[in-house]
Amino acid sequence: MASLHRCTGKQSPLRNTPIMQTALQILILSDGKPGHRNQSLGLAEAIARLTLSHIHVIDITTRNPFTSSIQALTQAKSLPLPDLIIGAGHATHVALLTLGKKLDAPTAVLMKPSLPCALFDICLIPQHDLHAEDHPDYIIPTVGALNRIQAGRSAGKRGLIMIGGPSKEFAWDGSLLQHAISEIVAKSSLEWHLTDSRRTPHGFLDTISSLPLIIHPHQQTTADWLPAQLADVQETWVTQDSVSMIFEALSSSAAVGILPLPPHKKLSKISRAVKQLCANQQAAFFADWQKCHQLPVSTPLREADRCARLLLQSLYPNRL
Repeated sequence: MASLHRCTGKQSPLRNTPIMQTALQILILSDGKPGHRNQSLGLAEAIARLTLSHIHVIDITTRNPFTSSIQALTQAKSLPLPDLIIGAGHATHVALLTLGKKLDAPTAVLMKPSLPCALFDICLIPQHDLHAEDHPDYIIPTVGALNRIQAGRSAGKRGLIMIGGPSKEFAWDGSLLQHAISEIVAKSSLEWHLTDSRRTPHGFLDTISSLPLIIHPHQQTTADWLPAQLADVQETWVTQDSVSMIFEALSSSAAVGILPLPPHKKLSKISRAVKQLCANQQAAFFADWQKCHQLPVSTPLREADRCARLLLQSLYPNRL
């Protein structure tokens, strides 16, 4: 079912309405995965902070390209004509292009698409997924995945631990993580909260239940829970596999630590990206933290805002 998510920013005219100021209609295609939805909302909400916008979300419930396109077109009939269509995740790509053509609206895809980039009007792709230094104007390299996090000043003495799970690039070692988490909470005076993800192996939360932690299983959290938590913590630890959660943490004002997981291969793209973050003192590996029990404090990332401005400069420059 289509849903409406409203955000407002400063008013600015549409390209074909120079006198009357109207809202930019942004349509998001969601494949149902929270991480993909949050990336799209992060970009859309950042656009809304720059110009008056209404954000609509359409959910795609199938991975069949033909069926997903029919679903999206059917739901779009009840919504205003979009001025921009955003999608993240392979299941949205065909529907994104279909709607863009049928509704004569520009398309923006997040992450490296499964289809040729030139088919979309704007591609926002993490730098670690790009192989060349020079890119066409329609490709916007991003520092990690975009997200909805806005940096604020934490008033509470709290810390947050975010646990991922086994992936294509990382194996799982529950004992290693349990040891690391035990040492972190023992060496800190913060009140520690912990959440897991869909990839976290069943039973891991039980193994750490005796630690001085407030545990929040992901099944019991809402889409707005993590942004609210990250706005009010001083330190955040994230398992190395969870690149989206790492960049969410880096977008907050919290100091960021990286929890170890054994890699399947030493030179994976995520490993390289995280290693570069630590080299830049934006985060620290657990092994380095053990030497001094301190995390580096860096300027929060504001990638969604930066990318939103670049997108508007390309598609709707009169709104800036």
